Formats: sequence, structure tokens, C-alpha cells
Amino acid sequence: MQFQVWSLGGLLVVLGAAQAASEFPDPIHYKGLCEASAATYIDNDHFVVASDETNILRLYTRNEKSEGVPLDFEHPSGFDKSDIEAAARDGEGEIVYWISSHSLNSSGEDKDKRKIFFATKVVAVGNAATLQWEGDFLRLRDAILGVIGDKKSELNIEGLATAPDGALLIGLRDTIDGKAVVIPFTNPAEVISHPERSAVLGEPFRLDLGGLGIRSVERVDDHYLIVAGPVSDQGPFALYRWLGGKSSPEELKVPALGPLRPEALMQIPGSGLVQILSDDGSQTCDDEKTPLSQRTFRSIEIKLGN
Repeated sequence: MQFQVWSLGGLLVVLGAAQAASEFPDPIHYKGLCEASAATYIDNDHFVVASDETNILRLYTRNEKSEGVPLDFEHPSGFDKSDIEAAARDGEGEIVYWISSHSLNSSGEDKDKRKIFFATKVVAVGNAATLQWEGDFLRLRDAILGVIGDKKSELNIEGLATAPDGALLIGLRDTIDGKAVVIPFTNPAEVISHPERSAVLGEPFRLDLGGLGIRSVERVDDHYLIVAGPVSDQGPFALYRWLGGKSSPEELKVPALGPLRPEALMQIPGSGLVQILSDDGSQTCDDEKTPLSQRTFRSIEIKLGN
């Protein structure tokens, strides 16, 4: 088989020759959710996906086109839906962090349920794994608005990634002066265990993503992959590589993301693959009204190598 290969800074993106330069691989359609907004692998074969319209997460087996297994976090969170937008696993550890958008709702109201950061723990169940609620949750909206020095109401979190030192990086969908914003969160484990303590946020990084904001960010080996997208609901998406800190992101010259609306990116353990999920919510498919059996979202996998 022949392959098309794109290279940037030592990172290779490899796609089969049958996939035209304007396309990514044919997607896999998973059932049970339309509005895939955050995801993470919890072992080599299983991943958990959140929707921005419900606090019931779903556990999937890779390449099985099932409805997944529901994980009910409505009860421990106390909310029916929190607009969950991003997830990050603590390296090789057992903790997975989740964060909601912290945005105002569509009516411009500031709702507590949309401003939660919480943790889950990976636990074994037979030959597979699942998640259980871990610790408490806290709200970060005021702290974030404080460090970015901008009191605009349209704050909207969509990215979360772990850093090598145990910190988290929070990515905003919004841009400030045309630059994407990444905020270091240095003590997530501490505040989950001791919610009375304050979150410590560092100086934000301003990234040039061609005027786009952050829709997802994932640490992959010694760098980060960023799905960049429009601040509004309409516009192009792109994939960037970022070494962290004050380095400049570099756009990966890969095929266009086409009809996908990428909202989650994650590395598949032990495979050299990255999986991208599409938020496929629409007037005909939403996670509040559409019957469970009719909800679907798309997923693609791409090969990354050195």
C-alpha cells in the first residue's frame, strides 16, 4: 500500500494513498451520543465520552459501534447537565479531570452548574475499566477572568491537557486580540482533594492559531496537539503542534477536516494513533430529545509517528 506523508518538525502524519489530500479517513459512527464534546481513554481499548447536553457520560469499546455504557454523574454532581467540554487524564495515573465551559447559557444567565471542574478515578471492573467520582468539584470562572485580565462574559472553556509536572492547561474557545489563550492550572490534584483551597493559575500563553480558538488540546509525548476552530459555530478547523511554553505553534499541513466539527482529540494508548471526535449535534440530533438509538457521532483515527 502507498501512503501520503506530511512532516512538520519531526512529526509525521500518515494517511493511506486512497484517502485524497482533501479528506481524512472514513469516520466510524458511534451511537448513544450526538454532541461529543470531551473524551479520554481509560485503558488500551476503552474510552469515555461526554456530551455538552447531559452529565451522563458513555463508556465505549474502540471500533465497536454500540451505544456504549452509561456512566451517571448527574447524581454525584447534583446537576442534569453542566456543558462538559474537556477532559484530561493525569498522565499514566488513575485520575481523569473534566471541566465544563464556565460560559453563560444561551439566555446570558450565569448558572452554577455550567462552572464545574471535577475528577474521576479509573477503576478495574473484570477485564475492563470504568470511572468513579473522585473528591469534590470547584468553579474556576472568577479565577480565570482574573488572570486573563478580561471581564468579557463570553468566556468559554473547550480544552484541557496535562502537563509533565502534574499541572493542567486550560484552553479557551475565545480569542483575545486574535490570539488563542492557554491558562496553566498548577494545583488541580490539591484542590480536588481539598476544595477549600484556592486554584493557582499561572500567566496565560497567547498562541497564534491563525485567528482560531482552541477546541481541544492533548499532550502527545513531548508536545501538544491542538484542534483549532472558530469562535463562532461557523468556520474552518485546523490541527496544530505546540511544544508548550512560549514556543510558537506550527500548523500541520494535513488534509482538511472537511465536514467534521472536531471537539475532542485523544491519543490511543500503545498505538501511535490519535482519535478525533466530532460534535454532531444538530436540529435533527441532540442529546436531550433524540431517542438514544438514533444518536450518533463520528470518529476518525490518524497515524502519528516520528
